[in-house]
Amino acid sequence: MNFKAAVFGAAASILSFGVATAADLPSYKAPPPPPPAIGFDWTGYHLGISGGYGAGSTGYLSNVTAFGPTPVVNWNNVATNLGTRGYLVGVQSGADWQLPNRIVLGYESEFNYADVSSNVTGGWNWGNQLYSRLRWYGAERLRIGYAFGRFMPYVTGGLAYGQLHVSGVDSVAGYLFPTSASSWQAGWTVGAGFEYALFDKISVKAEYLYSSLQGTHGSGLGYPNAYRTFTGNGFDTHIARIGVNYRVKNLGALIGMPDLGI
Repeated sequence: MNFKAAVFGAAASILSFGVATAADLPSYKAPPPPPPAIGFDWTGYHLGISGGYGAGSTGYLSNVTAFGPTPVVNWNNVATNLGTRGYLVGVQSGADWQLPNRIVLGYESEFNYADVSSNVTGGWNWGNQLYSRLRWYGAERLRIGYAFGRFMPYVTGGLAYGQLHVSGVDSVAGYLFPTSASSWQAGWTVGAGFEYALFDKISVKAEYLYSSLQGTHGSGLGYPNAYRTFTGNGFDTHIARIGVNYRVKNLGALIGMPDLGI
Protein backbone atom coordinates (compact mmCIF):
# COMPACT_ATOMS: atom_id res chain seq x y z
CA MET A 1 0.00 0.00 0.00
CA ASN A 2 2.81 2.37 0.83
CA PHE A 3 4.52 1.48 -2.46
CA LYS A 4 1.39 2.37 -4.51
CA ALA A 5 1.00 5.61 -2.63
CA ALA A 6 4.62 6.47 -3.37
CA VAL A 7 4.19 5.75 -7.11
CA PHE A 8 1.05 7.84 -7.38
CA GLY A 9 2.68 10.68 -5.47
CA ALA A 10 5.71 10.66 -7.77
CA ALA A 11 3.48 10.69 -10.87
CA ALA A 12 1.47 13.61 -9.53
CA SER A 13 4.66 15.56 -8.81
CA ILE A 14 5.93 14.99 -12.37
CA LEU A 15 2.62 16.12 -13.91
CA SER A 16 2.44 19.24 -11.76
CA PHE A 17 6.04 20.10 -12.65
CA GLY A 18 5.27 19.71 -16.38
CA VAL A 19 2.22 21.94 -16.14
CA ALA A 20 4.14 24.63 -14.28
CA THR A 21 7.02 24.47 -16.75
CA ALA A 22 4.65 24.76 -19.75
CA ALA A 23 3.04 27.80 -18.17
CA ASP A 24 6.44 29.49 -17.99
CA LEU A 25 7.21 28.92 -21.71
CA PRO A 26 6.43 31.73 -24.24
CA SER A 27 3.16 31.30 -26.09
CA TYR A 28 3.26 30.47 -29.83
CA LYS A 29 0.97 32.20 -32.32
CA ALA A 30 0.59 31.32 -35.95
CA PRO A 31 1.91 33.97 -38.39
CA PRO A 32 -0.73 36.40 -39.74
CA PRO A 33 -2.22 35.50 -43.12
CA PRO A 34 -0.71 37.26 -46.15
CA PRO A 35 -2.39 40.53 -47.17
CA PRO A 36 -5.09 40.19 -49.80
CA ALA A 37 -4.09 40.71 -53.40
CA ILE A 38 -4.61 44.29 -54.62
CA GLY A 39 -6.17 43.18 -57.90
CA PHE A 40 -5.24 45.05 -61.06
CA ASP A 41 -2.12 47.21 -60.71
CA TRP A 42 -1.89 50.30 -62.93
CA THR A 43 1.88 50.56 -62.54
CA GLY A 44 3.59 50.33 -65.92
CA TYR A 45 3.91 51.89 -69.35
CA HIS A 46 1.41 52.38 -72.14
CA LEU A 47 1.20 53.26 -75.83
CA GLY A 48 -2.03 53.92 -77.71
CA ILE A 49 -4.18 55.84 -80.16
CA SER A 50 -7.08 58.25 -79.67
CA GLY A 51 -9.49 60.39 -81.62
CA GLY A 52 -12.24 62.87 -80.95
CA TYR A 53 -14.00 66.15 -81.55
CA GLY A 54 -12.81 69.68 -80.84
CA ALA A 55 -14.76 72.95 -80.77
CA GLY A 56 -14.13 76.43 -79.41
CA SER A 57 -13.15 79.90 -80.52
CA THR A 58 -10.23 81.94 -81.76
CA GLY A 59 -9.62 85.65 -82.13
CA TYR A 60 -7.23 88.37 -83.28
CA LEU A 61 -6.50 91.95 -82.23
CA SER A 62 -5.67 94.31 -85.10
CA ASN A 63 -4.00 97.70 -85.20
CA VAL A 64 -4.94 99.50 -88.42
CA THR A 65 -3.41 102.63 -89.94
CA ALA A 66 -5.33 104.22 -92.84
CA PHE A 67 -3.51 106.60 -95.17
CA GLY A 68 -4.03 108.17 -98.59
CA PRO A 69 -6.02 111.21 -99.74
CA THR A 70 -7.62 111.46 -96.29
CA PRO A 71 -5.73 112.25 -93.05
CA VAL A 72 -4.02 109.30 -91.33
CA VAL A 73 -6.39 107.47 -88.99
CA ASN A 74 -5.53 104.72 -86.49
CA TRP A 75 -7.68 101.97 -84.97
CA ASN A 76 -6.15 99.96 -82.12
CA ASN A 77 -7.07 96.54 -80.73
CA VAL A 78 -9.93 95.89 -83.13
CA ALA A 79 -11.19 92.37 -82.30
CA THR A 80 -11.94 89.61 -84.81
CA ASN A 81 -13.64 86.55 -83.25
CA LEU A 82 -14.29 83.21 -84.92
CA GLY A 83 -15.88 79.93 -83.85
CA THR A 84 -14.02 76.68 -84.51
CA ARG A 85 -14.87 73.00 -84.77
CA GLY A 86 -13.38 69.80 -86.19
CA TYR A 87 -11.54 66.61 -85.22
CA LEU A 88 -8.24 65.35 -83.83
CA VAL A 89 -6.61 61.93 -84.17
CA GLY A 90 -3.24 60.90 -82.79
CA VAL A 91 -1.03 58.78 -80.56
CA GLN A 92 -0.17 58.87 -76.86
CA SER A 93 2.36 57.22 -74.57
CA GLY A 94 3.13 57.41 -70.89
CA ALA A 95 3.72 55.75 -67.55
CA ASP A 96 1.77 55.22 -64.30
CA TRP A 97 2.76 54.41 -60.73
CA GLN A 98 0.14 53.02 -58.35
CA LEU A 99 0.81 53.80 -54.68
CA PRO A 100 -0.24 51.53 -51.76
CA ASN A 101 -3.16 53.88 -51.01
CA ARG A 102 -4.50 53.31 -54.59
CA ILE A 103 -3.57 56.79 -55.80
CA VAL A 104 -2.11 56.55 -59.30
CA LEU A 105 0.48 59.10 -60.46
CA GLY A 106 1.10 59.29 -64.18
CA TYR A 107 2.62 61.14 -67.10
CA GLU A 108 1.32 61.19 -70.68
CA SER A 109 2.66 62.63 -73.92
CA GLU A 110 0.49 63.01 -77.02
CA PHE A 111 0.70 64.25 -80.61
CA ASN A 112 -2.25 64.68 -82.97
CA TYR A 113 -3.16 65.57 -86.51
CA ALA A 114 -5.93 68.15 -86.24
CA ASP A 115 -8.49 69.87 -88.42
CA VAL A 116 -10.16 72.21 -85.92
CA SER A 117 -11.01 75.24 -88.03
CA SER A 118 -13.23 78.22 -88.68
CA ASN A 119 -14.65 79.42 -91.99
CA VAL A 120 -16.55 82.71 -91.79
CA THR A 121 -18.07 84.64 -94.69
CA GLY A 122 -19.27 88.23 -94.42
CA GLY A 123 -18.35 91.83 -95.09
CA TRP A 124 -18.51 93.22 -98.59
CA ASN A 125 -20.88 91.87 -101.20
CA TRP A 126 -18.18 89.95 -103.07
CA GLY A 127 -17.62 87.96 -99.90
CA ASN A 128 -14.53 88.27 -97.75
CA GLN A 129 -13.56 85.07 -95.96
CA LEU A 130 -11.15 84.39 -93.07
CA TYR A 131 -10.04 80.83 -92.36
CA SER A 132 -8.26 79.81 -89.14
CA ARG A 133 -7.11 76.29 -88.33
CA LEU A 134 -5.34 74.20 -85.73
CA ARG A 135 -3.22 71.82 -87.86
CA TRP A 136 -1.15 69.88 -85.31
CA TYR A 137 -1.70 69.53 -81.58
CA GLY A 138 0.41 68.04 -78.79
CA ALA A 139 0.57 68.05 -75.01
CA GLU A 140 2.79 66.93 -72.13
CA ARG A 141 0.51 66.22 -69.17
CA LEU A 142 0.61 64.91 -65.61
CA ARG A 143 -2.22 62.62 -64.40
CA ILE A 144 -3.49 61.91 -60.89
CA GLY A 145 -6.04 59.13 -60.55
CA TYR A 146 -7.56 56.73 -58.04
CA ALA A 147 -7.74 53.00 -58.71
CA PHE A 148 -11.02 51.19 -58.16
CA GLY A 149 -9.56 47.92 -59.36
CA ARG A 150 -9.67 48.06 -63.16
CA PHE A 151 -11.49 51.41 -63.20
CA MET A 152 -9.49 54.62 -62.73
CA PRO A 153 -10.91 58.17 -62.87
CA TYR A 154 -8.28 60.90 -63.12
CA VAL A 155 -7.58 64.61 -63.54
CA THR A 156 -4.83 65.88 -65.82
CA GLY A 157 -3.05 69.05 -66.88
CA GLY A 158 0.13 70.43 -68.36
CA LEU A 159 1.78 72.04 -71.39
CA ALA A 160 0.00 72.23 -74.75
CA TYR A 161 1.38 73.27 -78.13
CA GLY A 162 0.19 73.39 -81.72
CA GLN A 163 0.65 74.70 -85.23
CA LEU A 164 -1.89 77.39 -86.12
CA HIS A 165 -2.68 78.77 -89.55
CA VAL A 166 -4.79 81.72 -90.69
CA SER A 167 -5.55 82.68 -94.30
CA GLY A 168 -8.10 84.49 -96.43
CA VAL A 169 -9.39 88.05 -96.38
CA ASP A 170 -10.22 89.84 -93.14
CA SER A 171 -12.46 92.92 -92.92
CA VAL A 172 -11.32 95.36 -90.21
CA ALA A 173 -12.61 98.94 -89.77
CA GLY A 174 -14.01 98.90 -93.30
CA TYR A 175 -10.75 97.79 -94.94
CA LEU A 176 -10.02 94.40 -96.51
CA PHE A 177 -6.75 92.70 -95.58
CA PRO A 178 -5.39 89.63 -97.40
CA THR A 179 -4.15 87.47 -94.53
CA SER A 180 -1.74 84.54 -94.41
CA ALA A 181 0.29 83.44 -91.39
CA SER A 182 1.37 80.20 -89.73
CA SER A 183 3.26 79.54 -86.51
CA TRP A 184 3.80 77.10 -83.64
CA GLN A 185 2.37 78.29 -80.34
CA ALA A 186 2.54 77.04 -76.74
CA GLY A 187 -0.13 77.15 -74.07
CA TRP A 188 -1.74 74.98 -71.42
CA THR A 189 -4.40 72.32 -70.99
CA VAL A 190 -6.46 70.83 -68.14
CA GLY A 191 -9.08 68.11 -68.06
CA ALA A 192 -10.42 64.89 -66.58
CA GLY A 193 -11.34 61.41 -67.69
CA PHE A 194 -11.41 57.74 -66.80
CA GLU A 195 -9.64 54.61 -67.98
CA TYR A 196 -10.81 51.01 -67.73
CA ALA A 197 -8.62 47.93 -68.13
CA LEU A 198 -10.52 45.46 -70.30
CA PHE A 199 -7.63 43.02 -70.05
CA ASP A 200 -4.27 43.06 -68.28
CA LYS A 201 -2.62 44.66 -71.32
CA ILE A 202 -5.52 46.50 -72.98
CA SER A 203 -7.33 49.53 -71.54
CA VAL A 204 -9.80 52.03 -72.98
CA LYS A 205 -10.26 55.65 -71.95
CA ALA A 206 -12.55 58.64 -72.40
CA GLU A 207 -11.50 62.16 -71.50
CA TYR A 208 -12.26 65.86 -71.79
CA LEU A 209 -9.56 68.53 -72.22
CA TYR A 210 -9.70 72.30 -72.36
CA SER A 211 -6.76 73.72 -74.31
CA SER A 212 -5.68 77.36 -74.67
CA LEU A 213 -3.07 78.53 -77.18
CA GLN A 214 -2.14 82.13 -78.00
CA GLY A 215 -2.91 82.27 -81.73
CA THR A 216 -0.74 83.38 -84.61
CA HIS A 217 0.32 86.90 -85.67
CA GLY A 218 1.24 88.84 -88.81
CA SER A 219 0.92 92.08 -90.81
CA GLY A 220 0.11 93.36 -94.29
CA LEU A 221 -1.39 95.99 -96.57
CA GLY A 222 -5.15 96.35 -97.02
CA TYR A 223 -7.60 97.78 -99.52
CA PRO A 224 -7.94 100.69 -99.91
CA ASN A 225 -4.79 102.34 -98.56
CA ALA A 226 -4.34 100.78 -95.12
CA TYR A 227 -1.77 98.80 -93.17
CA ARG A 228 -2.45 96.36 -90.35
CA THR A 229 -0.61 94.33 -87.71
CA PHE A 230 -2.45 91.62 -85.79
CA THR A 231 -1.74 89.29 -82.89
CA GLY A 232 -3.52 86.17 -81.71
CA ASN A 233 -6.07 86.67 -78.96
CA GLY A 234 -6.41 83.00 -78.05
CA PHE A 235 -7.17 79.71 -79.79
CA ASP A 236 -9.29 77.88 -77.20
CA THR A 237 -10.56 74.36 -77.81
CA HIS A 238 -12.80 71.95 -75.90
CA ILE A 239 -11.71 68.41 -76.77
CA ALA A 240 -13.79 65.26 -76.13
CA ARG A 241 -12.27 61.94 -77.20
CA ILE A 242 -11.85 58.22 -76.67
CA GLY A 243 -8.76 56.05 -76.94
CA VAL A 244 -7.22 52.63 -76.41
CA ASN A 245 -3.88 51.78 -74.77
CA TYR A 246 -1.56 48.78 -74.83
CA ARG A 247 -0.06 48.37 -71.35
CA VAL A 248 3.09 46.59 -70.15
CA LYS A 249 5.02 46.42 -66.89
CA ASN A 250 8.47 47.21 -68.29
CA LEU A 251 9.64 49.64 -70.92
CA GLY A 252 11.51 47.03 -72.95
CA ALA A 253 8.32 45.13 -73.73
CA LEU A 254 6.64 48.35 -74.87
CA ILE A 255 9.26 49.07 -77.54
CA GLY A 256 9.86 45.45 -78.57
CA MET A 257 13.14 44.89 -76.72
CA PRO A 258 14.16 42.54 -73.89
CA ASP A 259 13.34 43.57 -70.34
CA LEU A 260 15.34 46.73 -69.65
CA GLY A 261 14.71 46.50 -65.92
CA ILE A 262 12.77 49.78 -65.86
